[in-house]
Amino acid sequence: MKNRLECQVTSCRHNENDLCCLDSIKVEGPAARQSSQTCCESYEPRTQSGMNAVSGHGCACLETSIDCKAHNCTYNNNCKCEAECVCVGCCCSDVSSKSGTECCTFQQG
Repeated sequence: MKNRLECQVTSCRHNENDLCCLDSIKVEGPAARQSSQTCCESYEPRTQSGMNAVSGHGCACLETSIDCKAHNCTYNNNCKCEAECVCVGCCCSDVSSKSGTECCTFQQG
């Protein structure tokens, strides 16, 4: 299953115009009870040039597969996210590591 993914983490090298350049991402937070206890395991900081060093420009797409380890989320079904639309955002003002990201769509089940 692929999910519509919106990414608000502009400091991530995979972010291009609020979309993700990866075919799939991983969301962590096995014991999460709220969105701030989750994170995007696929986050990587941008390079010094600010360019997406993995794939270049024009690679982002609207749909991405999401492997989810947030077992308490209502959208998690056997570690796959079943939410139609998912937003990955920032849980702090200066995101420089995956711990500064969160799955804003997380909903405790």
